[in-house]
Amino acid sequence: MEDIIAHFCINCGKKIPQKAKFCPFCGKNNRLEELQVDLDSAGASEPNSEPIQTETKVSQPTSDKNFTLLNPGESFEGYKILRMLNKDIEGIKYIAEQNGREYILKIFFHSSFQNLNTLLDLQMRLSRLSQIDADCIARVKEIQQNHNPAYMVVDYVQGKSLAELKRYYPDRVDEALVRKILPQLIKAAKAVRKHGLSLSELSLNGIMLSEDDKITILSSGISYRDVDEREDIFTIGMLCAQFLSTNPRYYVIYSDEMLRRNKFAYIGGVSLALNKLLAECLHRNINQRLRTLDKLDKAIRELPDLANSPKVEAVTTVLPDESKIDNKEDLPKFHIEYGFWAMILAIVLLLAAIFGTGLYDVIFGAKEDPQQNANSFWPPDTLATETEVLPDTLPARDRNVSVTQYGELRNISSAQRQDPRRLPAPNVIPDSEPTPIAPPSEPPASFVYIEPTTFSFGRLGEDNAHNVSLSGFYISKYEVTQAEWNRFMKPAKVSNFGDNLPVDNVSWFDIAIFCNGLSAAESLQPAYRIRGIGTDRVVTCDFEANGYRLPTEAEWELVAKAEKSYNYSGSNDPAKVAWYRDNSAGKLRPPGGKEPNAYGIYDMTGNVSEWVWDWYDANHIRALTSFINPTGPETGTLKVIRGGNVMNSDGRNLNIMWRERGDPNRGYPFVGFRLVRSH
Repeated sequence: MEDIIAHFCINCGKKIPQKAKFCPFCGKNNRLEELQVDLDSAGASEPNSEPIQTETKVSQPTSDKNFTLLNPGESFEGYKILRMLNKDIEGIKYIAEQNGREYILKIFFHSSFQNLNTLLDLQMRLSRLSQIDADCIARVKEIQQNHNPAYMVVDYVQGKSLAELKRYYPDRVDEALVRKILPQLIKAAKAVRKHGLSLSELSLNGIMLSEDDKITILSSGISYRDVDEREDIFTIGMLCAQFLSTNPRYYVIYSDEMLRRNKFAYIGGVSLALNKLLAECLHRNINQRLRTLDKLDKAIRELPDLANSPKVEAVTTVLPDESKIDNKEDLPKFHIEYGFWAMILAIVLLLAAIFGTGLYDVIFGAKEDPQQNANSFWPPDTLATETEVLPDTLPARDRNVSVTQYGELRNISSAQRQDPRRLPAPNVIPDSEPTPIAPPSEPPASFVYIEPTTFSFGRLGEDNAHNVSLSGFYISKYEVTQAEWNRFMKPAKVSNFGDNLPVDNVSWFDIAIFCNGLSAAESLQPAYRIRGIGTDRVVTCDFEANGYRLPTEAEWELVAKAEKSYNYSGSNDPAKVAWYRDNSAGKLRPPGGKEPNAYGIYDMTGNVSEWVWDWYDANHIRALTSFINPTGPETGTLKVIRGGNVMNSDGRNLNIMWRERGDPNRGYPFVGFRLVRSH
């Protein structure tokens, strides 16, 4: 028997060409050899019968559990495998049993946790899924990301998916059912959005319907995406339109792409009132849609009774005839407008002659550059082309704090905007003494000095077992506000606007740029050395410099504990010291609104989570190699985030020891920072 080639990669799960011997995505060998199937003895299977189990031998090593299928009856971490369900791009799903209950066991492909493009989203989604407690969401029983292979277990939901219902039971698909489903979908969307998740990638396959018309959203339909609430409304409207439409090509007419390009086509046999509501949900202009899920919920409850609602007659939706594209007679004819392009060329040559030969100055005379607004950005054509922000040899008073090719710092003096070629030549005196530089300013009054000390890093309640020594440093009492950020940087896309609110949704790399700009503005030695641009940037820190920087994770934890063993910074009662989900309504608050900890520092717990300097490593604190001023792993891909925020409830994620991680190239809602300075 000839070799059979897998249609899906056995390593990463992506679909590959039938004749491909190697996966074009991960490069793994996909040749399956010695496939032994006794079709004569197996016979023809019934439509709903169990799949025939075949014994397959793969040419590559099969000792890795990520790529070895589990057979019925086998045990995996205490779960008995009943049968394989399906697989997707992330992993393989099984129906498994434990203590008489059935669960969905999903074993992740090893590549899901090696691909940096998807690793962060996957980890953030999994960490939030376990926090959801809603009847309409499939309950997550267990998530083990550090296990090899990684896996998750969720409740097995009895019922049929809406896709299955539409395909095999069309008599049950009607508007009355949709009116029951819609409020439940809205409730589910609200529940996941509280945890920074979204239903924007949900499909009919991800919605299960029980016999009593109760829906359950499967975890596969929940994504970690930072989207506007109106995008979830769009998804809910799209799913309802797909479910109600009787057109055989409903999946094209009411697809995401078509609905964003074309006006919503009313659905025949559906009430005019519901059609109008769906049109509001699916408007191509996001500003014309219903703005909140609460408004959508209210609109659904105010729909007239189905019996008294006029229905829209059957609508014939005509899709573009793509076959005409190949007909050359229907294509527009193009002609070269020689006169037009000749005129453009003449204008270009004239402008080049005027500005390239100095003819402009001869005709109009040379003029001084006009004065520009003091808060405008430095013109792009004057940005430095070096990889360094400022030459280290220049005195602080001569450094141009706004000259940078990787950030857009503000506050540029009028003298700096003058063309240096037109300034008078300096009167240089040989062997003269350099002009004295003004001494660096003392830390502002809002900073607190932390004395050199030792403490138990990475442990709570073991203050006598000190394992780390830190030098003295200054730290800000408050998180950096939007007004402070906007002095030097472009305004961020913050979660809640307000000059006195903490800034959030700013990337770790932009924070490094901000710190250097603030240091230069105050005649301090910048702590960060930034090389490269974009995702290729490399940042090193001079911890001896007196400029502003982020705290190391050890410094942050020392200040958060403040020589106490509380679960939260300053108290075991989070309501006293933190703005969190139970008392903030998910809104940011001005720093300093709660009680400080013993060091006089505010909001180390709650309000916004805070970036720190260190690269993230789950095992770093437990395996410390440096016990004097530790600065974290030397390399990594993610940076550490500490402190919890207004979206967290009291408990694990708000606890003083909880560690998050994030991509330093992007910002996150409700993640900000505070500043420190070395002593």
